[in-house]
Amino acid sequence: MITRLIFFIGFFLVLDIYLFSSISPVFSKGSIGNKLFNIIYWLISFIIYSIIFYVFINFDKRTPSVHFNNEVLISSLMTIVFFSKFFALFPIILDDIIRVFRFFGNFFIDDPNRSSYFNIGRLKFLKNTSLFIGSTVIISMLGGIIFGRYNFKTKHVKLKLKNWASKLQGFKIVQISDFHLGSFNSIEKLEEVVDLINNENADLVVFTGDLVNNFHNEALPYVKTLSKIQSKYGNFSVLGNHDYCDYVGWKRNSKKWKENFSKMLQLHKDIGFDLLLNESREILIDNQKFNLVGVENWGAGNFNKDGDLDKAMSFVDDNFPTILLSHDPSHWTEQVINYKKRIDLQLAGHTHGLQFGIDIAGIKWSPVKWRYKQWSGLYNKLDKYIYVNTGVGHLAYAGRLGIMPEITVLNIS
Repeated sequence: MITRLIFFIGFFLVLDIYLFSSISPVFSKGSIGNKLFNIIYWLISFIIYSIIFYVFINFDKRTPSVHFNNEVLISSLMTIVFFSKFFALFPIILDDIIRVFRFFGNFFIDDPNRSSYFNIGRLKFLKNTSLFIGSTVIISMLGGIIFGRYNFKTKHVKLKLKNWASKLQGFKIVQISDFHLGSFNSIEKLEEVVDLINNENADLVVFTGDLVNNFHNEALPYVKTLSKIQSKYGNFSVLGNHDYCDYVGWKRNSKKWKENFSKMLQLHKDIGFDLLLNESREILIDNQKFNLVGVENWGAGNFNKDGDLDKAMSFVDDNFPTILLSHDPSHWTEQVINYKKRIDLQLAGHTHGLQFGIDIAGIKWSPVKWRYKQWSGLYNKLDKYIYVNTGVGHLAYAGRLGIMPEITVLNIS
């Protein structure tokens, strides 16, 4: 542990010194601007390294808290500082590559004025560019915390499903996902979410996983608020990858893991969610029906694969439309599209839209698209649909840039 800590801090300290020595000369040496920059730069770095040291030393001693805390804000500030320095390095590296070429160019040009051609001093505009990029990243990400974190948006989607009952035309399903309640620190903000949901007068409310970051008791302060969610025909839920407490090093056969998971299942009941664990429900309304199926988390790659689609679909009547709740959208491409039984629509979450991107005026983009083909919104293939909700909450970075927290309202006909 200590060896890794020393290596980690040493590596970033070298990068820090490299970046500092490159952009500090932007300000005239000895000037007030130069002195202020030097003090602020190293003060921030010292605070960040102190936090890293503290987290490493106390990682195994930490216990999940049921109280509000600002850990996510601390991790977000660390993330902001590292990202700003990371992107600020690119112009400096480019500058050094140019300087290398200039240096070797001196040996191949036979000209008494060659030094004027191959001046190996740093290019001022690249130093300024580095400073500009770093500052822009910091300002933008801070803005994402202040203005994006709780900027909840309701999205209305109209969808036609094959053989949908005429009496159920305009059936309204409100989908919510990825609360990550361990990152919330405001009951009032969650009350806003519940009000937005209830204002829709939904026929059905579905939650598609990741109630917490890791521990069941992250959700305890919010149970009363979430239990106020209302719908005409029931509230249903499934688990996401974070609901299994797999990211803290607990073995699944350990007593503490089993206790945490058992209490997680009870939480859904306390909230009023009918938790679907690889099982189905027949939704019957005015003698018209459809199937609602829910699987445990199934994700491509290294994500846990507790979902069992065969088990969940075993009692499904294939003559009626089927809506599947499955947290990870990769499940759709890997198993759902070509499944032997009829699945008309999958509702998923998981991606958060990376909490960064563009979603305005019909333009939708995020770097997460390089990891997930279906990452936000509605997709259609082989007459089957998937809708990916970008989540209500946030993880690691306590903000949203361009991709806002989402409540989805699906009108099905």
